[in-house]
Amino acid sequence: MSVEVTEQAQTGLEVKGIAFTPLPQPLFDNLTPVDRVMSLLAEKIGYQVNQLIEQTGMPESEFKRHFLCSTMIEMPFTTQSVNWQDIAEQLKTYGDHQPQTFVNAYECASWGYSLRHYLKVESLKAEGLEQNQPRYMIVTILDANVYDFDFWVYNENWEHSGFGITTVILEVTAPLTDELTIGSAVTHNSVAEFATVVRRTMMKKPGATVALPFFQVSVQQMFEKLLRGQPSLPDLHARYGHCFGSDPWLSLLNHGLSNKIEQPERFMACSVALNGYYAIAEVMMTPDTVLIMNKEWQRD
Repeated sequence: MSVEVTEQAQTGLEVKGIAFTPLPQPLFDNLTPVDRVMSLLAEKIGYQVNQLIEQTGMPESEFKRHFLCSTMIEMPFTTQSVNWQDIAEQLKTYGDHQPQTFVNAYECASWGYSLRHYLKVESLKAEGLEQNQPRYMIVTILDANVYDFDFWVYNENWEHSGFGITTVILEVTAPLTDELTIGSAVTHNSVAEFATVVRRTMMKKPGATVALPFFQVSVQQMFEKLLRGQPSLPDLHARYGHCFGSDPWLSLLNHGLSNKIEQPERFMACSVALNGYYAIAEVMMTPDTVLIMNKEWQRD
């Protein structure tokens, strides 16, 4: 599945590292106060972020903004059971490079909207990097069933769910053009419309391999039909369930761990949300990409 990257096929977004920590379901054997749960998850996030930065050898000062994205963790904040600022302050004890902003409005596609913010506010000019402009982008995705709701365990829209913490570090290696595609479906069938957008995008990106979100067999078959043979990584729904915004990054992580990357390979990381938002990022993995699959988080 390796694809040689020619000069014409280069992408300006290089994956420096991906780390993933699976989370158990349920998180705890007994009902645990949500503020305690969120504090423990913040502790794990802080550890994983530092773990990935250390193994990639990135200076912590390179990360000027870090978004924490989620599909399902909203109620603790909207009910004011937990204050985001308290979580952010806890994360800050692990370093100023930890997540400062929480995003969940775009559900599974929140990571793409976070990256768009990076690229708009800290964008590359055609003549090169602006002075003092960071080259590295970092985003963490957290999905945990903190209330142990049945809805998040199994849902007819995606069947079985998976839970975990994903951290991704990207480097902007060249002026960017169309590496990031985001949008929202305008029809009632958002997943089919998303597949059409992916196909259209892939046609402009020959040589790239698509990493799709994990869905049940019926949706996989629909993707196969609409994508018409476009090269893609295996769907890992049977192994992990639908892991929301983590899916494409978990797919890339598994690919890199199972297939030694001996030369740069291009991928399209794709996510679609139940509310219709989608994100597609053209990224490159290299032999130097750091890949970390942590053990499942242990209950206390």
